[in-house]
Amino acid sequence: MRFLAHLALFLLTVLEMALGVIAGSIALVSLITEMAARATAAGGDAFARHFGLTPTSPRLREELAALLSTMATPAGGTR
Repeated sequence: MRFLAHLALFLLTVLEMALGVIAGSIALVSLITEMAARATAAGGDAFARHFGLTPTSPRLREELAALLSTMATPAGGTR
């Protein structure tokens, strides 16, 4: 019986470590995506200024982000 308890504890520890690695990987991908989005926004502003155009306002960016986030959510909500 004691062997089964140790085996279960070992398996739970391995599962916890594997899930931690997965969560860390997802967080890293999210961070990289956020950095790419910010760099793209800064590049767009520099491009607009270079050609004498008005850069996109932060308010318009927020409104577009809100619109796109509602389009990504299904009509019935999340499952």
